[in-house]
Amino acid sequence: MVLFLLNGSRFYKHTGMSKKNNTREEEPLKEAAQAAQEEVCSEKGEMEQGSAGEGESQSQTTGEQDLKAQLAELNDKYLRLYSDFDNYRRRANKEKLEMIKTACSGVVLALLPVIDDMERALKAIGQTEEGAEPNALAEGVNLIYNKLMSTLKQQGLSECEVADKPFDAETAEAVAQIPSPEESKKGYVLEVVQKGYTLDGKVLRFAKVVVGC
Repeated sequence: MVLFLLNGSRFYKHTGMSKKNNTREEEPLKEAAQAAQEEVCSEKGEMEQGSAGEGESQSQTTGEQDLKAQLAELNDKYLRLYSDFDNYRRRANKEKLEMIKTACSGVVLALLPVIDDMERALKAIGQTEEGAEPNALAEGVNLIYNKLMSTLKQQGLSECEVADKPFDAETAEAVAQIPSPEESKKGYVLEVVQKGYTLDGKVLRFAKVVVGC
């Protein structure tokens, strides 16, 4: 149709038709050609918009995937950091409690020889003849000794009970071995040379004992 309109002058010449007489016939042809051209332009524009929309959609999808990957990585780092901090907090609290419990261990350990001397003094001054009046000095020293031991027990000090029990290297130290008076007493503690003590369940001083063999 377009070619026909462009070459209208030639057509008129060859056919001998008059341009004036066929004006009404040319108008519908022009309108149809213009409509066809507009339809082609519209389809071209839609194709361009469609390709641009697909590109934007793909770019948006890739961006979302990158954000999700970054979020997962940051979340993993946060969980690891929180776990490490929680373990550190628990360990620090445990060490703090142990430090508080054993803070007085040095002082208590230094007092143990004093306790030994007091016990020996009590034995010495407590030996009185039968029927004699109670020794006031022994009673006074005994009161002081009991008060001291009560105070230390409140701090977690306790005596290792090893007498007449099987020898245990975790709480006692054998300083000698003697023949056992009974067969059943072999390997048992027959005598305690020096008392042993624990502080909050930990051995502060091993008991020195004699073991039967």
